[in-house]
Amino acid sequence: MNNKKQAIRLTKLYKRWYILLVASIIIASLIGLLSSTPFFKDIEMKMLDYRFQLDPIPAKADTNIVIIAIDDGSLDFFSENGISWPWPRSFYGYAVNYLTEAGARSVIFDMQFYEKDIEREETTADETDSIFAEAIENNMKVYLGVQLLKDANNIHPKINEFSIDEQQSDLLPFQGIRAPIEPFLVKNKSIGVINTEPDNDGIIRRVGLLFKLKEHNFAQMAYRVWLDQYKDSNGTKIPVDENGDYLLNWYGKSAFKTYPFRALISSASAYMNNNQPIIPLSEFKNKHVIFGATAAGLYDLKSNSYSKIMPGMEIWATALSNYINHYFITIVPNWFNLVITLLLVYSIMFLISNLMPKKANIIILLLLIFVLSVNFFLWKLYRIQLNFTMQIFGIIVSYLLINTLSYLLEGKSRREIRKIFTRYLHTDVIRQLEDDPNKVQLGGKEINATVLYTDIYNFTTLSETKTPSELVRDLNEYFKVLIDFVFQNAGLLDKYTGDGIMALFGAPIERSDHALLACHTAFAHKKLREELEKKHELTATEELHLQTRIGINSGPLVAGNIGGEKRMDYTAIGDTVNLAARLESVNKLYQTNIIISKATYEQVKEIFICRELDSLIVKGKTEPTCIFEIIEEKNDNLDISKYEWIEMYHEGLELYRVGKWQEAGDIFEELSEEPYNDNASQVMLTRCMYLLEFPPEQWDGVLKLDVK
Repeated sequence: MNNKKQAIRLTKLYKRWYILLVASIIIASLIGLLSSTPFFKDIEMKMLDYRFQLDPIPAKADTNIVIIAIDDGSLDFFSENGISWPWPRSFYGYAVNYLTEAGARSVIFDMQFYEKDIEREETTADETDSIFAEAIENNMKVYLGVQLLKDANNIHPKINEFSIDEQQSDLLPFQGIRAPIEPFLVKNKSIGVINTEPDNDGIIRRVGLLFKLKEHNFAQMAYRVWLDQYKDSNGTKIPVDENGDYLLNWYGKSAFKTYPFRALISSASAYMNNNQPIIPLSEFKNKHVIFGATAAGLYDLKSNSYSKIMPGMEIWATALSNYINHYFITIVPNWFNLVITLLLVYSIMFLISNLMPKKANIIILLLLIFVLSVNFFLWKLYRIQLNFTMQIFGIIVSYLLINTLSYLLEGKSRREIRKIFTRYLHTDVIRQLEDDPNKVQLGGKEINATVLYTDIYNFTTLSETKTPSELVRDLNEYFKVLIDFVFQNAGLLDKYTGDGIMALFGAPIERSDHALLACHTAFAHKKLREELEKKHELTATEELHLQTRIGINSGPLVAGNIGGEKRMDYTAIGDTVNLAARLESVNKLYQTNIIISKATYEQVKEIFICRELDSLIVKGKTEPTCIFEIIEEKNDNLDISKYEWIEMYHEGLELYRVGKWQEAGDIFEELSEEPYNDNASQVMLTRCMYLLEFPPEQWDGVLKLDVK
């Protein structure tokens, strides 16, 4: 009695608000600590990716930023004209000259010209490099990419002139640089660092603003352009994280206007020859023009929140657009995320412990929808990033914890339900009863499902030589294998039918792939049977598997707890069930092992190779049904030519149906012999011979069965 009183007091105590608050503070604090671990940071970054994907904003990308893509089409275009990659540097010179005439605000190369051009038969490297260098000098707004290296190398004196005074602590210094050759370096406007470091999952989400080369600091490419052309005019400070990295605010896939390089060169050539250019000069007026590679073979493809294949220069286009338009992501401070998580944890624990489960779960669902909505709309409207991982993890942990506590202290009635019903109900049904005991009723529910029947052919003869104990032992081993196939495919064992079973798919939990699950079960048994046929000696149980016949039918049926108040069984009734049982026995007629109805076939024909066996009217029915046999499961490695004989069978079947029994018999005879040895064809051949000798007065091509 004292134990019961103590349990009652404990049950009441854990529901007190102050106990729940203390527990909530502890849980929220632990989650706050976990949120700083790499694992949780990676999850939150994935959540950030989903935010971008749910709300792309290409319209907000700065239209004054244009991309010139060295794409596969451009490579092919020049290759067809006898110019292979790498192209002569003079091409870039012509392109830059055209942009100079257009009045481009800046020309940015996400490319590295750290070696001289190659020698060609028609031009020398010095000639092509000098054309490009002269174009750079005339433009005066060209930015060239550099890559910083960990290993030391020779650094041109000009490099340090491009350093900036801005400082950042804890920058790890690089010791070397891969910079443009001197003719370009001394004439360009500036250089920009194009080093990028993806997150652990290989996705680019951040870029550094500053990089240290020995004792000097250098700006990242987009930041360098922004510093030169915008910083003094607006005084904006670029937000960075604790590592000095900027979190990119992506706009979506292909958000910036992009022209292929071949179109720009063609335009430059046309302009030089006083012809109409493909891309008018006005398209580049006051624009930031970024050159980069999109061709797969040039290896400048990255991954971002939208795509696993993104041209590298889109990083700098996105960053520059962010900087110019002050379009930054606002990251909420960690303490604020912690407060939100605490409120959510306390709310969940209070609701579960003080309300009925159904009502509490509905409110929690609404709360979850509210949390999702707030996170989404703050992101969509203001690009505010709340720590969604902390919130969701707080909801999950508190929900599981309080439910576990409730189960331990209040779950006795649930355990009693399981103890009573486990004896004769499937575990899925038990879970439904635990969630809603009102489901225990005499009536059923009409659903669409699939029924599978099995039987052992000639079982009486097989069992005559066995003692009762041997027979039961063999059947138990046989059923264990068979039922495992059913359970592996989410089936429900409805009942044993002596030497067979009835199984349901799509009940009691409704699902749309019920026919496919049933056929997977039958096909798994077919593969087992094929393996057993290769053995020279078989056990008694294996003999039973070789004699197994399966019938499958899909359609509407009534499923539910059927019986009396003292005893109920979950089962199914209806014509769909009856036809499945009939199809199982029809196997005997065609000497097959698996027969499915047309209703089932229509749902699995894209997955399995089947052959239409016949049309027949089973006993008790007036309408004919087409029956099919499962032959093989389709896959990419399947040799379809092995099953061309199925078309021969179908051809024979069509001749049989129109009364051309001699022609049909010839086909069936061929299929019944080597190399096919098809049993069903032998059956159809015998039937054709009979019809030739005893033709019916009326013929509709449908077989009528007078027995079950």
